[in-house]
Amino acid sequence: MDPEYQFLQVYWLAFFITCSLLYFTMYILIFNFTTKDLRTMKYFLYPSNTAMMISIGMGFATQAKKINNKESIALLCDGICKYAGPTFCYHCYNLWKSFGIVVCLINLHMLYYRAMSLKYMDTKKALLRTKLFSLHYLFPLLFQTQTFIPRQNHAQVHKETMQRHPQDNYAPYLDFGGFSEAQKAYLDVSTVFLVLGSVYCPFAGLYCKYQALSMLKPHLSPNTSSATRAMLRTLIKGLNYQILLPLLSYIPNTSLVILNAVLEKQVPISQYTIVFGSMSCVLEPFVQIYFITPYRRAIGRLCNCCFRRVLAPNNEPPNVDSTL
Repeated sequence: MDPEYQFLQVYWLAFFITCSLLYFTMYILIFNFTTKDLRTMKYFLYPSNTAMMISIGMGFATQAKKINNKESIALLCDGICKYAGPTFCYHCYNLWKSFGIVVCLINLHMLYYRAMSLKYMDTKKALLRTKLFSLHYLFPLLFQTQTFIPRQNHAQVHKETMQRHPQDNYAPYLDFGGFSEAQKAYLDVSTVFLVLGSVYCPFAGLYCKYQALSMLKPHLSPNTSSATRAMLRTLIKGLNYQILLPLLSYIPNTSLVILNAVLEKQVPISQYTIVFGSMSCVLEPFVQIYFITPYRRAIGRLCNCCFRRVLAPNNEPPNVDSTL
């Protein structure tokens, strides 16, 4: 068995367990430690973390690597989806990407809501502008819809892959399939839109961050405490960092796609683009915990409590028998 195959098996298991614990912790923090000033953020934090958990589940279910052929792209899945067949793996892989887009848009939506709340003193007007932003969610919906349009031909993908890459071991992937010639054209178009979206979201996030921070001081009530102002300022910065996190996966993926096109052959590491996509899933809870002040304080108190309990037995003076 190849060392890289063994490594990926360990990686995906560790990835799923780590993410499950992190996002379970996030649900607890959102439910128990969201303060009154941030109560409206629950309507964004719950969907964001839920969409991320679905994306993580789809990634773990596929554990896919891609092999480029001349007329197709093979999707070699080693997750539980391989037992349900190539069609199920194909849809799981697309859902992984779709919900990743949804998470990015929810984080941008959350930052946009903060900016509109500070810009418009009229709550109804701020909510109206925030609701209009919901039109952005048509993009992942259209992205997912277009995956059903082209005709699937997994047998053709399987046959071409076996002919062009006979040296590889395909036994672990069972009856794999992938993107046929008709689907590959749609995949290329969707990749272009993903690249454009990966550029749009960070720049839109930077603009919303600038707007929100510039209006934070003049538009808040004079009675607002300095602690609340600092908390909102930190939250806005944290939301911007969350929007930038997907660049950790988009930049390597896009660079590898361009490199493959220039070299006219597939770079071996480009088979594992889904691994790059999983990086932001692990980092996002840490960003939320650090930049949302009540969550950071709750985790800090928990760590201090555990630290004291560990050191308590060592700090106790030894029992000395007074009769000696």
